[in-house]
Amino acid sequence: MNLHFAHLHCFGSTRRASGHKGSVRLRLWDMPETTLVLRTPGYTSSGEQEDATTRSRQFHFPYPTAYEIQLELMTALFEAIEQGKFGVFESPTGTGKTLSLLCSTLTWLQMNRQRHDIGEMPSTAQPEDQAEPDWVMAHEEAKQRHALQQQEEQLRNNLRIAREHLAEQRRRRESHRQPAKRTRREDDPPSDDDFLPADYDDEGTTKAEWPPTTATAPSDAFLSPEVRSMMQAYEASLQPNSLVEEPETRPKIFFASRTHSQLAQLVQELKKTPFGRAEEPVRSIGLGSRQHMCIHDGVRKWGRMFGTEAMNERCLEMMEGKKAKRCEFLPPRDAGGQAKLDAYRDHALAEVQDMEELVQLGKQLHTCPYFGARHSVRQAELVTLPYNLLLQQNAREALQLSLDDSIVLIDEAHNLIDTILSTYTAELTQMQIEAALSQVDKYLQRFATRLKGTNEEHMRTVQVLLRALQTFCAHVGTSTQALSSLTTAQLLARLGGTADQINVSGYADKTSLEEAGHLSKPQSRTQPMHAVEAFLLALTNKAVHGRVLLTKEATGVRFKFLLLNPSEAFQPIVEAARAVVLAGGTMEPISDFQTQLLAPGSTEKFVAFSCGHIVPSDHIVGAIVDTGPKGLPLEFTHESWQQPVLLDELAHALCNYSNILPHGMVVFFPSYASLDTTWKRWKQTGALERLARRKQVYSEPKEASQVDIILQKYAASIATPSSTSPKGAILFAVVGAKLSEGINFQDDLARCVVMVGLPFPHAKSPELAERMSYMRRASPSAGGQDAGRDLYLNLCMRAVNQSLGRAIRHKDDYAAFLLLDRRYARPEILSRLPGWIRSQVHEHERFGASIAAMAKFFRSKS
Repeated sequence: MNLHFAHLHCFGSTRRASGHKGSVRLRLWDMPETTLVLRTPGYTSSGEQEDATTRSRQFHFPYPTAYEIQLELMTALFEAIEQGKFGVFESPTGTGKTLSLLCSTLTWLQMNRQRHDIGEMPSTAQPEDQAEPDWVMAHEEAKQRHALQQQEEQLRNNLRIAREHLAEQRRRRESHRQPAKRTRREDDPPSDDDFLPADYDDEGTTKAEWPPTTATAPSDAFLSPEVRSMMQAYEASLQPNSLVEEPETRPKIFFASRTHSQLAQLVQELKKTPFGRAEEPVRSIGLGSRQHMCIHDGVRKWGRMFGTEAMNERCLEMMEGKKAKRCEFLPPRDAGGQAKLDAYRDHALAEVQDMEELVQLGKQLHTCPYFGARHSVRQAELVTLPYNLLLQQNAREALQLSLDDSIVLIDEAHNLIDTILSTYTAELTQMQIEAALSQVDKYLQRFATRLKGTNEEHMRTVQVLLRALQTFCAHVGTSTQALSSLTTAQLLARLGGTADQINVSGYADKTSLEEAGHLSKPQSRTQPMHAVEAFLLALTNKAVHGRVLLTKEATGVRFKFLLLNPSEAFQPIVEAARAVVLAGGTMEPISDFQTQLLAPGSTEKFVAFSCGHIVPSDHIVGAIVDTGPKGLPLEFTHESWQQPVLLDELAHALCNYSNILPHGMVVFFPSYASLDTTWKRWKQTGALERLARRKQVYSEPKEASQVDIILQKYAASIATPSSTSPKGAILFAVVGAKLSEGINFQDDLARCVVMVGLPFPHAKSPELAERMSYMRRASPSAGGQDAGRDLYLNLCMRAVNQSLGRAIRHKDDYAAFLLLDRRYARPEILSRLPGWIRSQVHEHERFGASIAAMAKFFRSKS
């Protein structure tokens, strides 16, 4: 791959580094001799900006010329990474955000590699009182550098051989393609045989349909002599000496997103770039859950029958080989097993592959892709993973993820704060306490004499805690005194202990606690024990500020642990990484990310970038509508949903808009309750029937399984309008439900997005009240701002912005945005709208003016 090498700045004379396909020029700057600062691509040595085509090429953009907003994003991101910032980057959907993120971060990674190749290497010098002479240290560093270079060359050679092997396999499959036999579908009913362990021969070796290593594959006859020779060299490199831990590739890029489908799209974008298509592509690996990566039929079916937790435990059992024979896909803990894992790693890193391809690779190599991918992380340059594996500290520790000096990039990060809070939320019910106590009692009765001393001590501690919780529940249930919340210290004191005394998180071995659950049925055994463990861990975690809410229910008392300060959970990531980047299509309001995710005193690390939309400004029109057709003020407060006259006014307004708005309209309500109330009223008055004479009417179902069906009907009504509903369709949706996040309404599917009211969270919610109270304590008022109220407004407007962002999906798209509530004109509300919408929004005090504006806009598009 012919790559551009941008300038590096250092103190010293100008010189040229060699050893690459290109060259790296060093320029004089007043900086310490050991500090090399990367110059941002797209600028000349004199600081002048290059033309768009040159800038695109220097960022390795896969198309001749990137859009200007893409170039601005790549430039700002590159500089944030180089300067070690905490950045929030907003780029509306349809602007090629993912491609820009990849090109910028990977360009920085490549240039940083060159920086180290030139000679800058972290010093291994000891403290002065133990330091060796300079010449000894120089010799040692040169020796280490040489060893690292040799190991890197060996890895690159392994990957080259693996690429040849993969290419040969593809050629062979193409030339010997045969109809595939029908295999059992995932949803076919299981047979009894599905729950039997794998067959083992007399020597304890698993019988398999494919060989355990690539060396014995029956495909050798199809390999060319050159490839066969390379494979022999490859096998030789995977001898017992591979058990020596290889150095970790640093820095890495950790690219996280919400769902596996979003990560799959990311990989497809990566394959378009020079980094993914190169002769030596970027070494990338994807991490996922067992649910997505397990290839053991019995474990997968166990998971479908009893749930994800049961699947995880089944896998752990088969790893240890206790209750079932050892999993046939998990390599043994010896040199041969290490060689199999190394073979998987080399094939996985040889090419850019998505999750499905990594799973298929595991089947071909007869090696577990779940553990094979984890084994590959150490030598990877780009790691893709879902949120939960990055945000949970115990998950990072289990995966041995080191974020040191790396770039952490979180896409679709608009809900990151809520995700962190929910990740560290733990609930425990009185019924779970009693079930878990029963399990622990029975377990100790049966196995106390066989438990090791430490494990018995831990089990006895849990038993005492559960009995204390049971007693506390009984007291709360019969008490007439109001008790709504406690600090963790207060609750622990009432249970008779402290965080130091009740240190459940210090378990060296949780086997006993887990085994206690195995005395009950599979579908019910794990939930109580896992709930107890999660709750006790939350209580004893000194690193976080939390609050425990208590509620009385028909079935007993419910405990709910709330994390109040998300920065405490996120700070370890910020401190370890070189740079942290939060990206999304709609990140406004941005202030929350600074105030809630950064530790006090770290504001200098914070940078924010927001670019405009890719569409021309005349493709967007927005209107804040203060009054309805009859002049009634439009203000949908919590109480106003019970006012029939206001609901009737809303119906008249939508009927009028339906006459002039073409194709699809998506109308968002603050909640299911408000939509249900309105729907009921409109059925009584005939308003729904009047709307249906203009546009076919649909409503978002509460059952997630029905959403796709409604969407298909909605799209069909727009594509082929009926004689009874000639103007397309209207879809009523709910803010925060499925249609407001992750569903794209492009082109005719959303020529207009309507927001009815403002989706403020319930002000009397105990969880929200605790968060607002904490924000007021942690952020004293400055400049007259109330931190609790800021949180309240931001929660509302983030939900609004996500809903508005469902429309405008590409550069030729266009849409109108109607904000039906006069409160949108308030500065504190208006300022929190995305910039690309805010600049096109106009307030209309009279309803007729908004009708005229909409009519004019759509006439210009016809």
